[in-house]
Amino acid sequence: MLQAHLEHEVPSDEALAARAARGSHEAFVSLVARHQRRVYRLAMRMCRHAADAEDVAQGTFAHAYRAIASFRGESKFTTWLYRIVLNEALMQRRTEKRRPSESFDALLESEVDLSAIQAGSDERMGADELIDRKVLTLRVMAALASLDEHHRAALVLRDLEELSAEESAKILGVGADVVRQRAHRARRMLREQLGPR
Repeated sequence: MLQAHLEHEVPSDEALAARAARGSHEAFVSLVARHQRRVYRLAMRMCRHAADAEDVAQGTFAHAYRAIASFRGESKFTTWLYRIVLNEALMQRRTEKRRPSESFDALLESEVDLSAIQAGSDERMGADELIDRKVLTLRVMAALASLDEHHRAALVLRDLEELSAEESAKILGVGADVVRQRAHRARRMLREQLGPR
C-alpha cells in the first residue's frame, strides 16, 4: 500500500531538476510542461510583443537545458528559472531597441476587429467597449514597457507574479528592501503615466 502511494507521488521541481542534471530527458520535459505557461506569462510581461515573449520562453528553456547541472538546489527551482527568464528578456529588450516599433494604431488594428463597428447600435456598443478595453490594455503595456528594466522587473515579480519581496530579491540578486523600493517607485511612475489625460 505504501509503495503504491510512493509510486504516484508527484516529484518536486528540485527532484526533477536533479534527475535532468543526471541526463534524464523525460525529467526536463516534465519541468517544461510544468512551467511553460508561467515562463511565457512572465516573458510576456517583460516584453512588448508576443513574438518576443515566445523567443524569450524558448530561449529560457534552451538555456535551462544547457545549464541544468548548475542548479544546486540552494534556492527553489522556480527562483533559478525566473532569473533565466529575466536575463533572456533583458537581452531581447536590448535587441528590440535596435528595431523599429509598431505604431499604436497598427497594434490596435491587429488586435481588434474594427468591422464590428459597422454593425447595429447594440453591437456597436460592444465594439466600443472592446476598443476602450484594448486602448487601456495598450496604454498599460506601453507604460510598463517604458519603465527601466530594474523597476519593471520588481513590479512584475511583486505585483503581477505576486511573489514576496524575499523571493523577488533572490531572483533579482538584490536585497528585499531594494525590491520593495523599486516596486513602490514603479507603481508611482505608472500612476503618473496612466493618470487622467
